[in-house]
Amino acid sequence: MVVAKVNLMKFFADTFAMVLFSLAIGTFVELVITGLTLEQTFKIRTTAIPVSLLIGRPYGFYRDWIFKKIWARHKTAVQSFLLDTFTNLTFQIPLYILILAFNGATLVQIVTAVSSILLIVSVSGRPYGVFLNFCRKLFGAST
Repeated sequence: MVVAKVNLMKFFADTFAMVLFSLAIGTFVELVITGLTLEQTFKIRTTAIPVSLLIGRPYGFYRDWIFKKIWARHKTAVQSFLLDTFTNLTFQIPLYILILAFNGATLVQIVTAVSSILLIVSVSGRPYGVFLNFCRKLFGAST
């Protein structure tokens, strides 16, 4: 019963974290860096929210698995930064490309957005990991 509750709370926490963080970072990248129109950004973010709802927990599960498999329980800040960056790259970039393409972004816009998001992922991977851990604590789920 307790395990089921923790898993349910992780589901909610991971989903909540993914939706909020993706909305904020995606909007910034699309409007400020990539130069997409407000209409394009709205369409992309509208499409991304259901995707975030679907991938929030699988991403959290994938992140937990990566962290368990690659390093011991006590990680340095650099190791955690590298793992969160790697996890973001290998999970998010393919999905982001599909969302952009589905919403009519041109090849140049896709390349620009992905190039920009690669830089953003290097900076935001660890903050997202910290935010995810915070959301899990907020929802009463162990990290």
